[in-house]
Amino acid sequence: MKIELSDILKKMGIILEISDDEMIVTLRKTLFSSWGDIDIYEFLNIVESELRKNGIIVGIDKSALISVYTQNKKEAVIARGIPYKSGRDGYLEFIIKIDKPRILYTETFSEEDIFDMASIPFARKGDVIGKLHKPIKGENGISVRGRIINAPPVRDVEVKILSDSIVFKEDEDKIVAIADIRPVVHKKDETDKFVYLFYSIPVFFYKGSIPKNSRLVTFEGDVIINGNVEKGNQIIASGNVQILGSVYESVVEGGQNIIISGGIVDSQLHAGFLPGNIFDKIELHAVNLIVEKLSAIFLHIRELPTVMNNSRHLSEKIKLIETLKEELKTSSTEISMIRSSNVLQNLLEDLKSLVKTLNNILDYDIIGLIKHLNSLKEIYEKILFISRILTEEHENKGHILAKWVHDSKIYAMKDVIITSEAGCYNTKISTNGSVSINGKVRMSTIEFKKNIFIKEAGSLGVGSRVLLKGSKNSIVKILYGYEGVELYFDKIGYKLRNGEKIKLYLDDSVKIL
Repeated sequence: MKIELSDILKKMGIILEISDDEMIVTLRKTLFSSWGDIDIYEFLNIVESELRKNGIIVGIDKSALISVYTQNKKEAVIARGIPYKSGRDGYLEFIIKIDKPRILYTETFSEEDIFDMASIPFARKGDVIGKLHKPIKGENGISVRGRIINAPPVRDVEVKILSDSIVFKEDEDKIVAIADIRPVVHKKDETDKFVYLFYSIPVFFYKGSIPKNSRLVTFEGDVIINGNVEKGNQIIASGNVQILGSVYESVVEGGQNIIISGGIVDSQLHAGFLPGNIFDKIELHAVNLIVEKLSAIFLHIRELPTVMNNSRHLSEKIKLIETLKEELKTSSTEISMIRSSNVLQNLLEDLKSLVKTLNNILDYDIIGLIKHLNSLKEIYEKILFISRILTEEHENKGHILAKWVHDSKIYAMKDVIITSEAGCYNTKISTNGSVSINGKVRMSTIEFKKNIFIKEAGSLGVGSRVLLKGSKNSIVKILYGYEGVELYFDKIGYKLRNGEKIKLYLDDSVKIL
């Protein structure tokens, strides 16, 4: 944008331009520019006076003006504003892994990645889970006309802890475990800050292998065994079970998932069916209803100002809010009757406490409700967090992951994944999910409700019978099959021929791979 100049500068053949953001002033000479008998001092005075007259007072570069005069430069930047310096948002640096353990059905194998993703994240007593880095504010800039250029705002970071096993050391800005736990973390993005909510699941660690015929291991939470489980043992956990070795002639029951870094020999595994599993007793429906009804109440309260001048609409809106309040109280009663358990005791007690406070607020009339709106929002956020924890723990259960299995019985609510060439021998697998075996299957029966992938099924010769029982929606994929392999989709059957590669569907169609 050109600056309107005085006649003397026009005669000198000078053009001054200022950028749209008012951060740069550029001097340009025309083809007919000439200083005449004006010396350098007068030149500087004329230009600087012209700049001041146009409100340009910051960052005038006298050396650039001198170079224009002495070096006959055609163009030069003669004034620069001070740009703002960006700050940095606050953030939480995690010192340990906090990714949720996942076992996902796959037909393409990277054994290392699968076990890494399934591994239980944990913090030992005294471990630093994360370090809080507070935001650093930016520095404002100034335009050449002295206008303040505000630095972009930075977002704060906040930690909320709903666990007696985690503390936030404010003097060190550290989140620390005060017991052996699996951290559960949710991040919430708000307009002006990031909020991290923490909870924890207890973890029991067994150093080394469990010797033969040891005492029963039972635990409300996750169990991690740093070795083998030898003959004659029984492990029962309401959460995940991770064994960093193999299992021999033992029983393993996990309310969540079971991860075996080695093999399974002559053993029984149950994943997701544990009768005492607290996740099966939680009334998730009631918790989710509270979240839904509170959201609706907030919406109607926000809309109240728009109907204040219409008595009929206002009355209808208040009636809707009163109805939602009664429905909330019903769901709250269901929550108060939930039986507690060690694995989620603190979480459930927090939930009951929140519901009690919620019921007290719901006893107010509409005016009282509005006055306590901030308290309602805080209760809502915490219950929403609890709902997410319960839902995720409930949904992500019932999987079994191992490298190989021989002479065993496997029962899983979700998927069964076997990753190594040693595969599955003389074993019965029964699952409501899918099965993926990246190896050989011999003399085994596999019952599944969804899909199955097998690298090699059956073998030449005697004793190679394999029975696969799917459902009406199942898809069977076998990369290499032999006679003796039988497939059943409800009442539809199919027998493999030697060397056959198939993808089989319910309609009895066979696709040769």
